[in-house]
Amino acid sequence: MDPTALVLAGTALGAAIGIGATTGIIGARRAGQLRSAHMRPELPEVVTTLLDEIDSFAVILDSSLTTVYANPTARQERNIGDDELGDPSFLARVRRVMSSGVPDTHEPDPNDPTDNVRTHLFQLQRRFVVVLAEDLGEEQRVNAMRRDFIANVSHELKTPIAAIGLLAEAVQQAADDPELVREFSRTLVKESRRLGNLSRDIIQLSEAQSALRPEDRERIDIRQLVRSEVEAHRALASQRGVTLVITDDRDRERNASLMGRPTALAAAVANLLSNAIRHSPDQERVGVGMAFDKKHFVVTVTDQGEGIAPEHLARIFERFYRVDEARSRDAGGTGLGLSITRHTMRAHGGDVDVWSQPGVGSSFSLTFPLHEPSEDRRKRAKKKVKRAFNANPEGERTPRDADRKDNS
Repeated sequence: MDPTALVLAGTALGAAIGIGATTGIIGARRAGQLRSAHMRPELPEVVTTLLDEIDSFAVILDSSLTTVYANPTARQERNIGDDELGDPSFLARVRRVMSSGVPDTHEPDPNDPTDNVRTHLFQLQRRFVVVLAEDLGEEQRVNAMRRDFIANVSHELKTPIAAIGLLAEAVQQAADDPELVREFSRTLVKESRRLGNLSRDIIQLSEAQSALRPEDRERIDIRQLVRSEVEAHRALASQRGVTLVITDDRDRERNASLMGRPTALAAAVANLLSNAIRHSPDQERVGVGMAFDKKHFVVTVTDQGEGIAPEHLARIFERFYRVDEARSRDAGGTGLGLSITRHTMRAHGGDVDVWSQPGVGSSFSLTFPLHEPSEDRRKRAKKKVKRAFNANPEGERTPRDADRKDNS
């Protein structure tokens, strides 16, 4: 056969196959569009438009319990999916609504952590059922935390309040015995201080958990804040035979400041200092280090105490959690200090981390995000230029300058 004819025949065959494949693809796409149109023949546009705009999970099922519509939230939702929609008990509820037309609502059980989805089913044009769902898992978790916190506060307040009442009665009954009065009075003072500390820490925790408002923000020199707290704790350290030692970063000319609430950040630092002092043996040191870490300023408080066991490390920032209940109460701790510190640091865009080893000691690090005004940046740049000029007076060529000139 003539080669030219073969080439022409092959070209024609390829074109025919291409046209056929294209026609098939277009036909399949049109068929799919027609099937979609037939699946939703009676869905009112106003309903789908409305469901598209709401934040809740929303789908529409037809009489065969097949999903014929899903709003954007339903398409993105990860906690509610095919498994939940295919649950036999849920499908039974859909069938009841489909047959009776009576809406069905399910409220989650607050005591069952696995039951956290609220659903509402109602009929639409007899052939469809609208399913609205809302994942309440986070809300239930917050409510559970709130209930636990209230229960813990109530429990913690009962003890000193009851003790103060009993001691007051004992003082009255022992009015004729000066020695007993003095003993009861000392205990009364101790319990009243404990009650005062607990009230103060509850207020500080509430403040730490609230969002920072613009009027709350002041420019804070972190170095000065830390040094002030160290000086304020020297008396406590001296009483316990502990030495406080401060080490600072070499780059002392660099500004270490941020915008925040001074009293809250001072309390965060104070909590770490008081904990380190209370848990340090006599004649030991508590180190307070300050250093820059890229765009952060890190303050580290290190003690040489008994350390914290690994099983406790994950929970020490929880409210009212105590590694040693008896020792913490005797030392005047409320169990809220570390929780206050973490909430305060995170509210200011920072955080607190801990390293500890039993028998070696503990190290807590506060990471502060820096706020460096443009004027300070300009001053720092000028100082760098001045140092570079002083190191090379009268324009003497450095080795790099010489290399650049030789290469040119």
